[in-house]
Amino acid sequence: MVFCGAIFISYRDLQQRFKRRRLEISELHRELDEARGEIRTKDELLTVLTREVNERNQRLEEKERSLNEARVNNQALSAQLGRRNQEMQQHKREHALTVELLDARTQELKGAEAFLTKADTLSGAEVIALVNTLNSEIYQTAAMVAEAFNYKARAEGVNSKGAGGLTEIYASVTDAVGTKMMEMLKSLDHREDPTIVQVAFQTAMAAISNWIVRSWNLEDTETDNGLNKVYKEMRETEEQAISGRWRALTRRYLPNVAEHELSYLFIDAIINILLVANAVQSHDELLKTVETRFAERIAIIVRSAQNLRKAIGEGVTSCDFEVIFIDHDTMFSPAQMDDEYAGDFEQEGPVLCTVQLGLQKIERRSGKEAIWEGTILVRPKIALKSGIMEMVGSTDNSP
Repeated sequence: MVFCGAIFISYRDLQQRFKRRRLEISELHRELDEARGEIRTKDELLTVLTREVNERNQRLEEKERSLNEARVNNQALSAQLGRRNQEMQQHKREHALTVELLDARTQELKGAEAFLTKADTLSGAEVIALVNTLNSEIYQTAAMVAEAFNYKARAEGVNSKGAGGLTEIYASVTDAVGTKMMEMLKSLDHREDPTIVQVAFQTAMAAISNWIVRSWNLEDTETDNGLNKVYKEMRETEEQAISGRWRALTRRYLPNVAEHELSYLFIDAIINILLVANAVQSHDELLKTVETRFAERIAIIVRSAQNLRKAIGEGVTSCDFEVIFIDHDTMFSPAQMDDEYAGDFEQEGPVLCTVQLGLQKIERRSGKEAIWEGTILVRPKIALKSGIMEMVGSTDNSP
């Protein structure tokens, strides 16, 4: 019984063990199933992740290909841009050269146009009017100045500076009005009638105005002579349009002398004539009076002379205008000049002095040879000694 009981116990124990094992196995199966489920899930997840990785790798490869293509395109564009920049810089340089050349050609064209134009800016009538204006201003100023001063009788002696101090003044006045007029200023009594003094003023101011109008360079005699020589030679070989434009352009750019400097030439001549004519006042007193009372009138004469100078020198190129000033001792010619003081005496003999400027127009005939024709537009007015002496009531009519 004991043995049987032992066997029974063992069997029951085995059953229990088997049951536990079955439970354990079942648990293991369950765990295995769970593990397998997890594995499947992870496999699925791995598959998904692998697919995503592959897709991302594929996209990355595509991006890399696109990036490489972009790099290649960028390099190509950079190279193309570099070439375009070089081309643009070349075009800019060519454009700058073209503009520079265009400016140069434009300036050349303007220069040629300015040099070759035949249009005059002034008419002959306007030039004549300028001459008449200048003559009128000289006449009025000469008359006013002559009447403004008192003169001493010759018995009272010469001006307070003394004869010795007047030597240079005599020489200066002689250059301006001539020897005969200078002697008349010295020898005649001007207290009652200062006509001789007025005529001397007119002559001196006309002479200075003639110099202003005709001169190329008022500051440098050597330059003036040189330019005058060049112009004369040019007129002999070139057409009037060429020589006229050269003259106009040259005159335009020559230096000008200040108005007050030219005014003092007139003032100095007036004072010297007054001293020779035995004016009552001293040199310094005369200077002060002339500057105070007549400076503006003299300035008007200077401006009138400068206007005429500009008109003749720059305003007309189709021909040449020249002022006419008859040198003293030139033989009188009624066809070329007028006697301002013509009287009963016969109009003949040497010219005493010029009192008003004339004007002539000079034109070149067309052709190879330089043949010039002159036309007097304004005849200069002169004084003969006979007419002057008759006017002042003197019987001295010797030449």
